[in-house]
Amino acid sequence: MPCRLRFITVVLLALGPPNTAGAQSRVALVVGSAAYAHAAALPNPINDARDVSAVLRDLGFAVVEGLDVGKRAFEDTLRIFAGRIAAADTALVFYAGHGLQVAGQNYLLPIDVKLDSERDLPFETVRLDILLQLVQWGREGKASLLFLDACRDNPLSRNLARSMGARSAALTPGLAAAQSAAGTFIAFSTEPGNVARDGRGRNSPFAAALLRHMRAPGRPIAAVMIEVRRDVMAATNGRQVPWEHSALTGEFYFRAWPGAATGSLPPAPAAAAPAVHEERTRRLQEELGRRPPPPARP
Repeated sequence: MPCRLRFITVVLLALGPPNTAGAQSRVALVVGSAAYAHAAALPNPINDARDVSAVLRDLGFAVVEGLDVGKRAFEDTLRIFAGRIAAADTALVFYAGHGLQVAGQNYLLPIDVKLDSERDLPFETVRLDILLQLVQWGREGKASLLFLDACRDNPLSRNLARSMGARSAALTPGLAAAQSAAGTFIAFSTEPGNVARDGRGRNSPFAAALLRHMRAPGRPIAAVMIEVRRDVMAATNGRQVPWEHSALTGEFYFRAWPGAATGSLPPAPAAAAPAVHEERTRRLQEELGRRPPPPARP
């Protein structure tokens, strides 16, 4: 099955849940690449990108979107996004398309990528570590969440392996495990070195599960990912198990509790009205009045 990579990065305050009413500014970059010039078209990155954009807008994000972008358009879109996140409380990047790793370095592949040799990588691709630096640069005190949904069995990587000869051992299956600074959460659609599936529906198993659960109010990201993991395992008969690395210093919520303010806790049960307390007191007094007095002590 053709491969594609879903990449979502979320940068957020390392404090409590954001207010969906807009107390925090939230900016997203969504990129979906399917119509590759030198590989077969991918079935659902565009669907996933559009669907994620729609949900993010519903969650209060201003979305910068790029569909079927080449290298120059990809970089131009990143530049626009970078200019908008400097003052944002929350920044999010979703990438859907081909991806691969060479010698432990992960690369995202624009639709015009052509890999005749390993020397093409810096010029034809977007390095994941550079994208990480972009969303973290100058945004201290905030956190980053990355979601990577990758199917790595693709003709682009096989062509590159043939050109590398003996060095093709450096082109290992899957994406490398990505490490990052404190305040970062990285989720893979499957464990590093394994293969993620495209699925047969409108969305990939991982994207479909994420879209289904990211709307739930009052759910921290760890709880969302547990539900995503369960759904993906069920959809793939256990062949795909989402995996994550967390260095978060606080909770992130896609959607807070209805009416909750930033940093708030779940609403406590409503206190009983004063009239209810008065009625309970009256009944207790009546009950005590009907009881016989205790026997006198000798």
